[in-house]
Amino acid sequence: MEGISLTPKIEREADKLLAQIARADSMIVAGKAGARAEGFVLGLESACALNESTIDRLYVIFDVATEDRLKSLAPT
Repeated sequence: MEGISLTPKIEREADKLLAQIARADSMIVAGKAGARAEGFVLGLESACALNESTIDRLYVIFDVATEDRLKSLAPT
């Protein structure tokens, strides 16, 4: 998570979620991993654990990762 200041625990969890998205072997699994990541960020946002700009950046990071993985898994 370059350029984002996160606590070590939050960063570890975010990295785990990104890894789950990256290794998804089907569009369904990728979608579920993306939804899990979005829920993680929503929880952080609801708990006011991070500032608004960091939350927005996390949403974008997870959205882009999920979209990229879904595109790579889409039939051609």
